[in-house]
Amino acid sequence: GGGGGGRGRGGGGWSGPKGGDVQIAAPTQHVLEQSAVSINSRGDVRAQFTVNLPARGRTILGQKAADIFGRVVPEFVAGSLVYACHDGDALREHVLSVEDQGWLRDRLGESGLVAFVPDGAVLPRASGADDRPMGAGGGNVVKFESPPELRVSFDLPNGNRTVTGMGVRRGVTLIVGGGFHGKSTLLSALQLGVYDKIPGDGREFCVCDDTAVKIRAEDGRSVSSVDISPFISNLPFGKRTDDFSTADASGSTSQAGNIVEVS
Repeated sequence: GGGGGGRGRGGGGWSGPKGGDVQIAAPTQHVLEQSAVSINSRGDVRAQFTVNLPARGRTILGQKAADIFGRVVPEFVAGSLVYACHDGDALREHVLSVEDQGWLRDRLGESGLVAFVPDGAVLPRASGADDRPMGAGGGNVVKFESPPELRVSFDLPNGNRTVTGMGVRRGVTLIVGGGFHGKSTLLSALQLGVYDKIPGDGREFCVCDDTAVKIRAEDGRSVSSVDISPFISNLPFGKRTDDFSTADASGSTSQAGNIVEVS
């Protein structure tokens, strides 16, 4: 049996000439626990994927299906889940990088910081639909450089390495600048600082307090009995802001309500 097959575009699976797609969730730039591939306490590696059995009309093509389970799936396992098929040094660097990012995030509080952005970080992304770093395929990119007055350093526990960059201190911090100067790019990187990044992402060691959340305006949302008086104190018709309720909040009142609700 069997005719050939090939990997699906993007490396996320396999497809044969008569169907029989094998698909697994592709990893992202962030190091997150997910169900596609997991390791239990005994060290067993478990992969969960879908197989679209090849068929003609309403009949499964048995020999093609047998080829998928007898040849294609074992090839996937041997070529992806077995340590010997990987670059051992790269795997070790990945683990040490993630450990150091977590260690750095844990040091923010004792240093009076809520976030840190390393010098040399590549914060811009390839596009709005591509989370890889800008310049990964060539081209110019401006790397991050901390203002001298905000520069701090940390000695990482792995590899005797020191990382230097901008420390964002507790309190209110304003980010100002002209168009296309990177304000939104910096904020986008900070809002994802609760996650570790894979080596080569460009945002490794761009970390923030693990309780950080993004707050934005939500026009039209309901707000119930929230004290927004620290932000707003003069509403039309004498409406109270120390016990504010509405079924249709404005941009400013919704954003104020969001801040109070998560604080």
